[in-house]
Amino acid sequence: MGAYGQLIGENGLDELGLNLNDFADGLPGGFFIYEAYGDERILFANKQMASIFGCADVQEFLEHVGGSFTGVVYHEDLMRIEDSIWSQINSGDSSLPTHRDHVTYRIVDKGGSLHFMDEYGRLVKNTAFGDLFFVFVADTKPVASGSVSRGSADIRMHVSPDVDPLTGLHSMRYYHNHTAEFLARAAAENTQMVDVFFDVDHFKTVNYRLGYDAGDEVLQHIASILEERFSDGLLARFSDDHFVLVAPRKGIEERLEEVHDRVARLISHMPIEIKAGIYPLDKNDVSIAFAHDRAKVACNSIKGRFDYCYRFYDESLSVNEDMRDYVIGHIEEAVQKGWIRNYYQPVVRVVSKLCCSMEALSRWKDPELGTLAPSQYVQYLEDARLIHLLDRAVVERACSDLKTSLRRFGHAVPISLNFSPNGLSLLDVPELVGSTVDAYDLPHDLVHVEITESSLTEDPELLRSVIQRLHKRDFAVWMDDFGSGYSSLNLLKDYDFDVLKIDMEFLRGMEGNEKSRTIVRSISNLAHRLGMLTLVEGVESKGQFEFLRDVGADMAQGFLFSAPVPYDVIINDFFLRYPPERIY
Repeated sequence: MGAYGQLIGENGLDELGLNLNDFADGLPGGFFIYEAYGDERILFANKQMASIFGCADVQEFLEHVGGSFTGVVYHEDLMRIEDSIWSQINSGDSSLPTHRDHVTYRIVDKGGSLHFMDEYGRLVKNTAFGDLFFVFVADTKPVASGSVSRGSADIRMHVSPDVDPLTGLHSMRYYHNHTAEFLARAAAENTQMVDVFFDVDHFKTVNYRLGYDAGDEVLQHIASILEERFSDGLLARFSDDHFVLVAPRKGIEERLEEVHDRVARLISHMPIEIKAGIYPLDKNDVSIAFAHDRAKVACNSIKGRFDYCYRFYDESLSVNEDMRDYVIGHIEEAVQKGWIRNYYQPVVRVVSKLCCSMEALSRWKDPELGTLAPSQYVQYLEDARLIHLLDRAVVERACSDLKTSLRRFGHAVPISLNFSPNGLSLLDVPELVGSTVDAYDLPHDLVHVEITESSLTEDPELLRSVIQRLHKRDFAVWMDDFGSGYSSLNLLKDYDFDVLKIDMEFLRGMEGNEKSRTIVRSISNLAHRLGMLTLVEGVESKGQFEFLRDVGADMAQGFLFSAPVPYDVIINDFFLRYPPERIY
């Protein structure tokens, strides 16, 4: 086994049902296997992989990359690459036993040099070791002309690492290799330039509703609009629905607004939002990578907002960047040292006014920064695909608090746990919840699982499986933020929920808006006919609560009753005003 990076034991390959020793060294490029989740630990690598990185042997290669896939990819590309891989995996045919991905990224060899590499990966389900990625890596070299699928049509084009095969725009490789000379020409002409990062907001909803072929066609149309409007710039598609641009500063706002409006009209019944982050380029910039990263930060800051289609990077975002770096760098320490705490927001039964449930919400009690609200760290953990570390801590703390309540009082109020789309893809949620609840010897009806409506468009088959497995373990499943997305009624048809949490936006101005009242009343009636209960969140006034009682809503949550508070406050204060429903 000396030629291979074996971290799974001498007989590991046999246990995987493989016989790689006979051919791994004969492959024309690097080959390795790594765990799909968690630390993404590398389990196997051939000696060509070591050679690509300029290492003497596989052991040196493993030390160079830290034994993980995250160390294989150049750090500036890692987040984008992992997002692209999972996007491709999740768009695969769920009837197949495996899913594939193809990405291009940079690596840093043992000598410190950057190289572009092509990766061809396959996700394989394995009962012995869990989900694994089997990856072949090769140098990126132009290949002969061939047939490339562009949406639903096949076209003939020259396939090159310098060209994005879907849109025909420049590739990431071309962008990195030619930006310096492009900017040099602009400087010689005394033209001020900007770096722009584009992101199509909620593009996965387009794929979910219209299909992936139609989604590809939409990306081609967007590419055409960008290419037409920025013919004087250097434009490239980086991955998925992300585009980058270096263009003259003059008139950039007007051109971006025109692009936004044209993209928004591509699908009449489904508005599409393309966001742009802008960073001005000048001679003081260290590198285009620095500018590109700042433009991306500016773009991310306006995602989900309909009042902005572009934003320039400014110093206020620099503060956010510092916070992001701190959160990502300290999340493991925060979990280990107990800085992550659970707060709970109670849920009240509308008819009886008894406390029937509580939603677990995290708070970060930092020794240096004080108490951090979820808005200060959750999105950063989502973007870095580290949200599962937070989710595990919240589940553990919730079960511990439930056990404490049972020991002290002989009864407890159920707790609901909320999982994001990334959390559902990074964790085996039914196994995590089930094993933790069992470890604390808790009844399964003391824990509910909340799934946001947006999660249901990310990977429908995964979500269907998660819901079914949770129900088999006797956990109730709630749909959170019902009505916040595009396909609520379809989701009620396709998935089996126990409770609908109605989006608080329906309650904005409800007392003076008959349409809002009609919608809440109709949703409540529909849910009951489908065998579900309703919970309305965001209740802030007695008038809203009285209305919910009139229309037959089952449960309510909001500041009228309590803000999220520590568990001790629930027991010692809230229960005096809204006694708990006893389960024993």
